[in-house]
Amino acid sequence: MLVLRPETANQKRSPRKISWDVLRVVAVYSVVVQHITHQSPINHAELGPYPFKLPLQFGASTLLVISAFFVCVTVRRGATKRWLFNRVARLLPAYLVAVVVTYCVSRATATAFGWYLPTHTDLLANLFLVQAWAPDFHWIDASYWTLPVQLMSFVAAALLWPRGRLRGRALTVTLWTLVVAPLVIRYLWRGDDSAQWVKSVFDGLALHRVALFGVGVAIWLWTRHRMSGAHLAGYLVAALVAQDAHAYFTDTPSTVAFGVVLVGIVAAAGGPDWDIPGIRHLAGSIRWLAGISFGVYLVHQELGFVLARYLLDAGIGPWGRLFACSAMAVLLGWAITHLVERPAHAWLVAHGPTAWARLRALATNFATVARPPHEDIKGRKGSEDIEDVVVPAARTDSPGDRKLDEVAMATSPVR
Repeated sequence: MLVLRPETANQKRSPRKISWDVLRVVAVYSVVVQHITHQSPINHAELGPYPFKLPLQFGASTLLVISAFFVCVTVRRGATKRWLFNRVARLLPAYLVAVVVTYCVSRATATAFGWYLPTHTDLLANLFLVQAWAPDFHWIDASYWTLPVQLMSFVAAALLWPRGRLRGRALTVTLWTLVVAPLVIRYLWRGDDSAQWVKSVFDGLALHRVALFGVGVAIWLWTRHRMSGAHLAGYLVAALVAQDAHAYFTDTPSTVAFGVVLVGIVAAAGGPDWDIPGIRHLAGSIRWLAGISFGVYLVHQELGFVLARYLLDAGIGPWGRLFACSAMAVLLGWAITHLVERPAHAWLVAHGPTAWARLRALATNFATVARPPHEDIKGRKGSEDIEDVVVPAARTDSPGDRKLDEVAMATSPVR
């Protein structure tokens, strides 16, 4: 009989577990299949049907819970500002490139397909991650909703952790507030006929999803012996009910599927690694797929819809479109991971702090030069010139001195 216990409680840095990679692969590639077989015919009716349909929506929620768990694991190591910079440096470059590429492809094909033609305003809104804040903005790719949510969670962790404000009862109250408060707002104020500013704040802050980060934090607390098993179980059930309630109980099967995956997350966090024969033999492939999972997530949906439409017009059948779109997601995911995400992250980690110091020095010197001359000091003759003020150049450390701390999550920011 397998007994789950918080084995990570006394470990500062544990080896990479294959169990986490299994969960990431299941989450990301369930999103890919769900969007191909279920979402694409909803968005564009001509793209369906497929040989089968996966309507269960749990992959993105799973990724956010895992991300929240590892925020708790990694934010405690080293300088918090460096941690935040590391996270953003891995997340943003690949996202920005994916937005531009998807925008260009959509602009080139939308008119011929009779689909929505994204505007320059849409591009800017997506680049600045404000798509959900106004009805005039449209998502370049609807799967990008997780990116603003993740960034907000990173910033919140960086602000709250060093100050130690969330301890004991305050932390417990905060976790339950993440579940209850958005639900109250949803049913009392966030209706279809609500004022636009209410909709913008609720949707822009993704309040219907913040409980997912509470789930990740709660699981981490349990592994640290700071939350009992019964309390964790009650919290997970409450979070699942709240998530279903946000959808007005119209997608309960997805909630049930997400609950099953949460059991797996708890097992991965508190139990032994899943180093069993079947998984052990596939470990290399699993780790490779998990390593490109963020890239796959960025490029699979809208670009997959475009490819499916071309294949449909070429007479390719449902199975062929399914395999081709899945393969495209993996291929482009690998490309953006190796050509953008990893090299951009490595460059920013090595040179980002030095470049930032130089920019600050230039800004300081410019502000000094642009400052109007001071009036003569009282008692001093007006004909006397005021001595020039020389501002010493800001010291810049070498990249080696500024090298950011390594973070346990070394492959994908959707963690």
